[in-house]
Amino acid sequence: MIPPLVLGQIAPGGHVRLAVNMANASIVCETAPGRFTGPVADLAARLAAALRLEARILPFASGGAILAEAGAWDIAVLAVDAARTQVRYVHEVAQVSATLAGRRGMSCREADRHSVRIATARGAAYETHLLGKLAQAEVISFDTPAAARDAMLAGVCDFAAGIRATLQSSLAGRADIHLMQDDFLTVSQALAVPAEHEEAALFLAKLLVP
Repeated sequence: MIPPLVLGQIAPGGHVRLAVNMANASIVCETAPGRFTGPVADLAARLAAALRLEARILPFASGGAILAEAGAWDIAVLAVDAARTQVRYVHEVAQVSATLAGRRGMSCREADRHSVRIATARGAAYETHLLGKLAQAEVISFDTPAAARDAMLAGVCDFAAGIRATLQSSLAGRADIHLMQDDFLTVSQALAVPAEHEEAALFLAKLLVP
């Protein structure tokens, strides 16, 4: 049985609203309107069965967009980032890798050069990582991963940073674009709840123990 306080935190409307970053093809894909596959879809099914509640997947354009609309969801799958103090991480869902795409083939480390511009999605965990690690290249922020990719394709930036699986999918068929063979970051994607919902975090952590 779900304690009333927990129920009020994870399903105040009678169902669970699960926010997900649709730009991350490693964790979710929409195969038809309202139909999803991937680790997040598996998690939603597992939660629905365990809680005996409907778990609705809510698509967002980016992790930053999820955090900007905290009142619109009850739980979310987000990249683990210590700077995101507004949430509590509960359970790892998957690990994904981030890399660079551009017209020049090189390693991610070699791309850290003067006058190099790297497009990123504003608020993404990989943007935070690049801002802290790059010594010479410049990070240019865009509202969504798609906008960052388009800036690279338009020549506004030299490279686009992003989740490898998403870059591979969105740039398929572009023989002029190269994905780096290496990754600059591997990051956990985890179920998260608003930081103030400590009771929900503890309940879900126990519920999802393998």
